[in-house]
Amino acid sequence: MDTKKFLQNIFSVRNQGNCKVFCILGKKFKISRIIDKQGVKFLDGKIFNAEAGIKTRIINELRVAISASRIHKETFAQYKNCNAGKDVVLVASGPSLNDYIPIENTVNLAVNRSIFYDKVKFDYLFMQDYIAVKSYIENSINYKNSNLKRFYGILQPELVDGWTIPESLAIRHNASRYYVRSSWDPNSVVIAENFSYDIESLPLICHGSVVFPAMQFLLYTNPRRIYLVGCDCSNNGYFSGGGTNSALDPTWMKIHWEKLKKFADTYYPETEIISVNPVGLKGLFKDLVQ
Repeated sequence: MDTKKFLQNIFSVRNQGNCKVFCILGKKFKISRIIDKQGVKFLDGKIFNAEAGIKTRIINELRVAISASRIHKETFAQYKNCNAGKDVVLVASGPSLNDYIPIENTVNLAVNRSIFYDKVKFDYLFMQDYIAVKSYIENSINYKNSNLKRFYGILQPELVDGWTIPESLAIRHNASRYYVRSSWDPNSVVIAENFSYDIESLPLICHGSVVFPAMQFLLYTNPRRIYLVGCDCSNNGYFSGGGTNSALDPTWMKIHWEKLKKFADTYYPETEIISVNPVGLKGLFKDLVQ
């Protein structure tokens, strides 16, 4: 029996009122959205048979879980506790980055276009949405620090065509790969509900932004402090200009930043998180106005 047929055989689905209830390995999940008389529903902009769609998505999640358990050991195990006693800075690309006065003696991580911020030397780079970074990812290869460690995420190609950074490009850039899952429709089957503690085995969770996988990684390195710079949680654009990031929903992002704070408080209570020149995150973590 091939893998797909094997995975399909572990599901059972039944009706319960206006809802679908399905079981995977004996655990029940309930779909709260009402399904119409034809048994179809909208999800990710497509109409499909609800039962078949649920099975397909869960099969995808299981495949990714297996793949992540193989790849992440090689990608992340070497970084466990590597920043103990150190201060690290996550540098995102919001306009407040222009007001940042670099903090000395820190480990620095860039996400996406913040790699082009030239006032600090970066040690890590996270990118994952190829549609968003395609126009400048090749330019990042010329970064001045030859020891820069790159992490290129593998997003969900079954949801969006062209979302994942090509493997050939990752090889050429000497980038480590990691699997990342986005949030699902909250009225559907929500698998990516929280964040990953055991990043050596589990996919990282993004909730619409690469900063969240970057934070799961930084917390795993167990630093003394994490400074958040340019994490504006707004759609006011980028530090380098070039319009607004209108696809970002600050309200949605703030909800998941709150969840991240709870996650960090639970699993990494000795790591202090500080927002530098905060905008949308003001009052959530400790604030530092420069």
